[in-house]
Amino acid sequence: MKVEMGVNSEQTADNQFEELDLSALGAPKGNRQADGAGDANTDVGEKRPGRLAVPICMVLGVLTACMVVVAWFPKGSAAWNYPLHEIDAPAHYYFIRKIFDQGIGAATHLWPNDAFYPPMFHLLAAGLIKLAAVFGATINVYTALNVVWIMGAGLIWPAGMQLLASYWTCRSRRYLKRTGRAGDADHAGNADCERNHARKAEQQPNTMRNVIFPCIMAFAVPLLSIASSCYPFQSLATGPLLAYGLATAILPFWIYATLRFFDAIAGRHNTPKQHWSHNGIARWLITTLIVGILCLIAHPRIAFTWLLFIVPFLLLRLPWKLILGAFLSVLAAGVAFFFYMVSHYQSTRYFNPADWFHTYTPSRSVPDALRIFITDQLPGATGIFAAVVVIAAFIITLLVAIVPRVVRAKPLTGKHLRADYSYATYKQLRKDAISMAMMVLLFGLVLVCSASLTGWFPNIVAAVWYRTEVRPLTMIPLALVTLIVFAASAINELSARHADAIIALVLVVALAVVPQFTNVTRTQVADAVYANMQLTDEQPVEQLTQSKYEILEDVAREVGNKAVVVSDPLNGSMYGMSIFGTNMLYPIYNPAAEKNGAIFGAVERAFDSGDAQSVLGTVCPIGTDAPEYFLAMGEQAPSLQMFTFKEQYDPFHKEDLIAKYVKDGTLKKVRDYSNKGDFAKGWALYRFECGN
Repeated sequence: MKVEMGVNSEQTADNQFEELDLSALGAPKGNRQADGAGDANTDVGEKRPGRLAVPICMVLGVLTACMVVVAWFPKGSAAWNYPLHEIDAPAHYYFIRKIFDQGIGAATHLWPNDAFYPPMFHLLAAGLIKLAAVFGATINVYTALNVVWIMGAGLIWPAGMQLLASYWTCRSRRYLKRTGRAGDADHAGNADCERNHARKAEQQPNTMRNVIFPCIMAFAVPLLSIASSCYPFQSLATGPLLAYGLATAILPFWIYATLRFFDAIAGRHNTPKQHWSHNGIARWLITTLIVGILCLIAHPRIAFTWLLFIVPFLLLRLPWKLILGAFLSVLAAGVAFFFYMVSHYQSTRYFNPADWFHTYTPSRSVPDALRIFITDQLPGATGIFAAVVVIAAFIITLLVAIVPRVVRAKPLTGKHLRADYSYATYKQLRKDAISMAMMVLLFGLVLVCSASLTGWFPNIVAAVWYRTEVRPLTMIPLALVTLIVFAASAINELSARHADAIIALVLVVALAVVPQFTNVTRTQVADAVYANMQLTDEQPVEQLTQSKYEILEDVAREVGNKAVVVSDPLNGSMYGMSIFGTNMLYPIYNPAAEKNGAIFGAVERAFDSGDAQSVLGTVCPIGTDAPEYFLAMGEQAPSLQMFTFKEQYDPFHKEDLIAKYVKDGTLKKVRDYSNKGDFAKGWALYRFECGN
């Protein structure tokens, strides 16, 4: 088979060592027809055509994608001066404030109950505020959050997807660099080198394969990665998924490093023994660990998405002993995760998966979930075009996996074969294709289970992604962009006919560019985000309105930033901490009772008891040097009703109970806000009469 493909028997792709050398992204400069054979070989490896072309295209591609993200971001002053009104937004503002006020040590216990929450996003935002202060500038918490999100969505994510794509689009370029070095090393003592070099000197590196294709893909992939509204744009509109979204942006770097680590392992027997610092396995292992740790700090659960992507490649790349070791490691991590959940979240349903997520209801039908998946959530004709490209890419991948000869246009022998093609073998391409097909099917399964199915099996499959479709939706671009890139690269590698690669490039570029102008879904997401940044009284019972903003501002002036304020966070009072730094007992909607959070449940139960002594005995010790207050600010906001345990705050809405506490002197009204309108009946600020 090697002879049929025109591959040197000493050069097989599955055992080639690929070293950590970013200069491999530079292009071959073409051999000069030199008198010496060694010069010809050296030129292939070192004087590559368009040496800076690919790096320049990579930079331009990422910058263009960043400009698209910036252009998409909601316009207007409200986006930079008011918080985003989403269920998780107050928590993120609270975490940033906590790090800013208490220092970097607070990053280990961001939750109100001092439990851990992934801190990377919030460390970056708080650090940005501190950095601006060094230069005499003032940045509010909203601006800091927006800037960090834009950096992740507009720079880190496109650059990561571009690097991951280069694993396939630039693989022949890396091979040329290796063979050039090998030729130089062999030149001194190989008796047959002159004949080999003379043969290679007759061949020129394929410009389409090594320059044009990588350059165009380097520019198109960043745009393709942001063509969908699924990610990164939806991450700002749903949740928002800030910590998980940042981890998703870093994930392609982790995947790329892992794949290169697998390559180094596969080529270990053909690599000269070197000091560990020059050993490819050691360097790629260290790189994989470093990037993996960054991902886990951003959000630990991104590890499950990494596993879903990597496992198919692991099964086909590594020796069975390493596969067994990896399986045992994952099993041990799964057992540790189970015991963590059991110890931190009490439940009687752990051994009955059918009863997990008993409040879950499907968000869409199976056909609709599949439509979202294959169209990358692109609307209308653009979505149909995307579906056609995705299906075609999947078919090509299957053909490469099953009958790769069907994909090529000519026999890979003869003078038309370029010297730079010998890096690939059927075996490696088939392994990649099988892994790619498995990965896409697994991603699709997770989305369908999380969005459309109920029962024990989908509960188990989607559990680590919090069971809903919100996080699996962010995984769609990762799967589909990688699939499309692989299919296009396979055509570029296997086919000796330039027209095939040109057609693939045209389709990829069209799918990258057209949605930037036709994706109305993405525009609607931007409008929805900005609507949730503006203050009006059009819906007076929503989580944050103009009136509620003014009330929270008045409360902050009245009580300062030390006195504790008790209120139902789901009526919007949790924004008191986000906006004004008021010491709200419930600064987020789900402060959790575990660890140091027993006080949260204790206050709810005491308030509901109707016993003044119990209320004061529970509330008054919270703050020792400042009074405690109670804020009545209406019912729970309709947009926050998805919180499963919202009934725990019902005692704070019992008007007869509040009236009783006022009558017996437990509460004393200090501010009346009922003059805000008919909707504000009963809204007031009370002080607990603790004797201080």
